[in-house]
Amino acid sequence: MQRVVHELPAPPRVSTIIIPGARLTGVEAPGWRAFELAQRQVAVALSLVGRQLAVVGPAQVKVVHFDRAGWDGTTALPLLSRAQLAPDEAVLLRTSAELREAETTFEREDARGEDRASTRSRQARWLLTVEVLHPATATVLAEVHGQLDEDPFAPPNEQEEFDPHWAMTRLLETLTLAPAITAAQPDAARAQPDALRAEVWMQNRARFLTPWLDEAQAARLARTPPSLVVLAAPGGARLQPGDLILSVDGQPALPEVLARGRLKGQVRLRVGRAGEERDEVLP
Repeated sequence: MQRVVHELPAPPRVSTIIIPGARLTGVEAPGWRAFELAQRQVAVALSLVGRQLAVVGPAQVKVVHFDRAGWDGTTALPLLSRAQLAPDEAVLLRTSAELREAETTFEREDARGEDRASTRSRQARWLLTVEVLHPATATVLAEVHGQLDEDPFAPPNEQEEFDPHWAMTRLLETLTLAPAITAAQPDAARAQPDALRAEVWMQNRARFLTPWLDEAQAARLARTPPSLVVLAAPGGARLQPGDLILSVDGQPALPEVLARGRLKGQVRLRVGRAGEERDEVLP
């Protein structure tokens, strides 16, 4: 891993982090894959600075021009204005992941020069870059580069067995930590025509976005509408374990939206319980 920090005469004040979908090249991946990877970065950002900074995720912002560092390269500016977030205090994490594959063939000959056998080996290498941009001044504040050779024999842990490129995801989270700084709803029925395979596929997506859940919790989450599931609450709280947060201040129920609202104070929630919906205010 290599990190480059660009020295500026006056480093900007930061109050918001924007994390759009990652750019994937060299690998065939559905569109929602970029959202899922970025949402994992959102989880890292929330764990680091979610109590101090506002976080904007990939379901709300996308990159439209990957070669531009200013606001014209993203769709973030209108969102920041509506959310009353200062554009000059926002940084953007721009992520790219490229898969390079190479295949080598070794041929063996006998004493007479005739081919006897051949073996093939395949190498898959990931090249990842996470850039920290300050769109208001169209400058790059920092760059973190990482390289990884996939080991086909390395076993994933229980929280990674459903991820086809778990080692790359782990490296991406590490690169997101280095700068310190979607709700994509895939069509499971179209992607997996078999009903049983579709259910397993949706559970894998739920476990990828929330790797800290056990298998039973992920199975339940995969069958709920787009929402945040309350796993624990103190005694006497308005929310109870099992409640579904359906919207936050009238916006989609996303972890980063809830964290941003709590930075400002009270948050208006639409909560579902036992098939009924009600409004709550979370202090």
